[in-house]
Amino acid sequence: MKKKNRHRNTKKKKTGRASRLRNFNALSWISGSVFILGLAVMAGIYWEMNTTVSEVRFTGHYFTDKQDLSATFEAPIGQHPDSVSYVHVIEAVSTLPYVMNAGIHVDARGRMNIRIQERKPLGMLIDGGKRVYVDENGVKLPVILEKSVNVPLIHGFPVDSGAGFMDGKEFEAVRDFLVAAKENEFGWITISEVTYNPGEGVVALSYENGVKLLFGNDGFDEKLRHWEAFYSEIVRKKGIEQFDSVDLRYRNQIVTRKR
Repeated sequence: MKKKNRHRNTKKKKTGRASRLRNFNALSWISGSVFILGLAVMAGIYWEMNTTVSEVRFTGHYFTDKQDLSATFEAPIGQHPDSVSYVHVIEAVSTLPYVMNAGIHVDARGRMNIRIQERKPLGMLIDGGKRVYVDENGVKLPVILEKSVNVPLIHGFPVDSGAGFMDGKEFEAVRDFLVAAKENEFGWITISEVTYNPGEGVVALSYENGVKLLFGNDGFDEKLRHWEAFYSEIVRKKGIEQFDSVDLRYRNQIVTRKR
């Protein structure tokens, strides 16, 4: 009986030592975590107190040159990040035609990173020798020859190369059509030119053979799907050269005119 009691006492001692070891490890882990957290807080405070802007960098821009972006504001080199007016910087770069918005972040090395969000051309307004891009909000954008974009040509609207935007129900109909066409991959790759006719609404020309496509004034998503279906089922079999015009304005029928 005495031997059994000694065995039980030994097991209790081992269990007690293991429990104390686990408690010690837990306390050590907590202490280490608190220490590391304290260091991080101290480092953050040190950075807040001592970091100044050392460099200004731009990303996300394609149409807008870095030099033009830099020229819109005075770089706050040597200033503490908290003393910089980020709103002023964003407003300054946004005066450039292609800049729609911007975001700013200053890293631990004092580098001010300005992420540019640019407008994207939706179509090209063309009137004789005058040309200017326009985005989905109607904002006019200058054509940069070395950075050309393959977008449909838009006819029938006055072209002024100056800053500004397009409006009016005729242009809005063309704009809505192009937005719908861009979301419809087939529509986008088959449309080359667009105009507006008061009696026919939005009128487009196909890339192949310049077939006249009539889309009316609304419901462009559905009409573009009808154009895709007509092309797949009819045009591929008979050939695009057989058609002079395709009228998609009607709900339950497609009216064609052959050459």
